[in-house]
Amino acid sequence: MANHRKSKKNNRKRRHYALLILLVLSTFLITLWSYIQLPRVYASYVYDPSASPLLSVTMQGIHDGVYPWSGTGADDDVPDGDNGMDTAMDPDIDQDIDTVTADGLETDEVTAEGPEIEAVIDGDQETDADVAEDQEMTDTQEDTEAAPDDTRLTYHGPVDDDYFNDALFVGDSRMVGLSEYCEPLDTRADFYVKKALTVYNLLDGKPIRSFDGTQKSLWEVLDEKQYGKIYIMVGINEIGVGNSEYFKDAYEQVVDRIREVQPDALIFINSIMHVSQAKSDTDSLYNNTNINARNDAIASLADNIHIYYLNINEAVDDENGALRSDITFDDIHLKGSCYEPWHEYLLAHGVK
Repeated sequence: MANHRKSKKNNRKRRHYALLILLVLSTFLITLWSYIQLPRVYASYVYDPSASPLLSVTMQGIHDGVYPWSGTGADDDVPDGDNGMDTAMDPDIDQDIDTVTADGLETDEVTAEGPEIEAVIDGDQETDADVAEDQEMTDTQEDTEAAPDDTRLTYHGPVDDDYFNDALFVGDSRMVGLSEYCEPLDTRADFYVKKALTVYNLLDGKPIRSFDGTQKSLWEVLDEKQYGKIYIMVGINEIGVGNSEYFKDAYEQVVDRIREVQPDALIFINSIMHVSQAKSDTDSLYNNTNINARNDAIASLADNIHIYYLNINEAVDDENGALRSDITFDDIHLKGSCYEPWHEYLLAHGVK
């Protein structure tokens, strides 16, 4: 009898050990597969290796119904040799992009003099009247040729809140806050926003809960209604995936597709909002050096005709170029009572 009890006890121990080994092995395999799939299936998830284990991303994904074996996502086209992590860590990044003025709206310099005209033709000197006539004909021809493809909107400046009656705001948790705490905008514009939304989600057509309460992709929303202005803010969640050029390529594809389905809408690219100085100094990924690199990349997409770049950081930064510590509750997001500077910045940068 004693031998029987001892045998049962030993069997239970063996089962426990086997279960423990199986659990450890399963955790290892899931973590390994998650690492492989991080730049693909979990491209939209923020992952900071210094703050949490990789398995936490997998657990969050499983909770959301996104499994490691679900397939590949937006990052399948990462070039060979790029491990999917950000390589733009050097603060001395190449900033050879189009110059943008302080208010984010670049205008062409127009000289007072017109095109140079030859004063002597076939050996005869032209009169002032002849020169003036040629000048007028040249200007008229240039205007006629330029108008169809380069109709530049000339008014840049303050607007009132009704300016946003035909606007759509698209973005991540920062834009979610704008919809929740800025009533003048929320009561006028449509907001297609979601926490952890990424440019890759938009490009893939991932459905989210839209402003009408239904699950829709951005492209379905844009097919159903025409907008006069479309404001975009994404980018903070993408910093751990791909480099700045890869991010810019995806962003450009989204902007180009918006232009195809909404050719009459003005597109406003909002800069990625900075993090606080304390966060930037201690985080190897989510710091202002990396944010600036990506902002420089997407700023170059602006043509100041149909697409404009708005440097929102001008409204919320301190003297060091970091998110003001007194208006953020977590070093990343604005306090609910601190969205007015962003709102006022948008009011000051209308285009008509």
